[in-house]
Amino acid sequence: MTPRAGTLLQAEEIPPDVPGSRAWRVRFASRDLAGRPTESTGIVAAPVDGHADRPVVVWCHGTTGLGDASVPSRQPNPAGELITYPEPVGPEEVDRGVPGMADYLAAGAVVVAPDYQGLGTEGFHHYCVHATGARDAVNAVRSAGRLAEAGAGTRVGVLGWSEGGGMALGVPELPADELAGLDLRAVATFAPGVPALAFEVDRSTIVSEAAIGEVHVMMLVAAHGWLFDDLDPLDLLAPAVVDLLDRDWNRVPSHLLATALARLAAEGPVLAAEPRNVARWAERLRSASAGRSCPAAPVYVATATADTTVPPSWQQAYVEAAVGFGGNVTREDFPGDDHCDVPFTASATASGFLLDHLAGP
Repeated sequence: MTPRAGTLLQAEEIPPDVPGSRAWRVRFASRDLAGRPTESTGIVAAPVDGHADRPVVVWCHGTTGLGDASVPSRQPNPAGELITYPEPVGPEEVDRGVPGMADYLAAGAVVVAPDYQGLGTEGFHHYCVHATGARDAVNAVRSAGRLAEAGAGTRVGVLGWSEGGGMALGVPELPADELAGLDLRAVATFAPGVPALAFEVDRSTIVSEAAIGEVHVMMLVAAHGWLFDDLDPLDLLAPAVVDLLDRDWNRVPSHLLATALARLAAEGPVLAAEPRNVARWAERLRSASAGRSCPAAPVYVATATADTTVPPSWQQAYVEAAVGFGGNVTREDFPGDDHCDVPFTASATASGFLLDHLAGP
């Protein structure tokens, strides 16, 4: 029998990386955008004082890769502050941890950090498919509620960066029945990636020149091309790139894919000479993306003004779309920051925003 989404399948206590906390590596049942059963792994961290009905902050991490070489919860000391690759502090192969972890735990919150389906579990990761990633976030929270020692309650705040910022923005757009029993209070994001809206704002550049950053475009196209039967990665990518992704998607994290793609780019074009089915790609991206309806909770967007990975104009496209639907969205610029600065620079502001909304019954 297929376990219900949100079922806690496994929990293994691990050493915490924040004094005064406990941590677990978990596996839980989830669903993808089409309702198909999946499994995901992740981390749960909680204060040690044994209180119950704690607020929960769920962290949606940024890009790490497409498969089993890219799992944040398998990194050394994963239940701590955000460490981005390649920081000179340890042997991490991909980003791990949560920005503001110590602040959330000190405030009495439980922190949940899913890896997403396909990262350490069956299948490929649905890269930037917000309708899947949002379900992983919600089901991670539900599974933490079944870990009695953590004391997780039903008040929920969502935090995300980059790819995970888009996943986080997908949570308040889930159907109401998928949020039933949870009290979603707020969403905070750092430089959120919403490729469907970027595709609309800058379609010709992305399709013809890959301005989004080579590896991000290639992973986005590969994942959506594998996911949707009426799309083919060869519509938008050169054959050599498709061959590389078919071979290495599960073997290496994104930074090594980027190195391999840079070598291919030095030898010739990495995008299809004549893009095909571009309108269909836009439609499928929209179907899997955030930015399609009014968010059911207040949203905060921290934008790095020097960001070249997810340009500010693309983030503004989300803000305008969500406000147009009637959403309560606040955007704050961080002058001079780049894409990898902002989760650190804006961490205190984001934690204040979430904890303020999570306070009270």
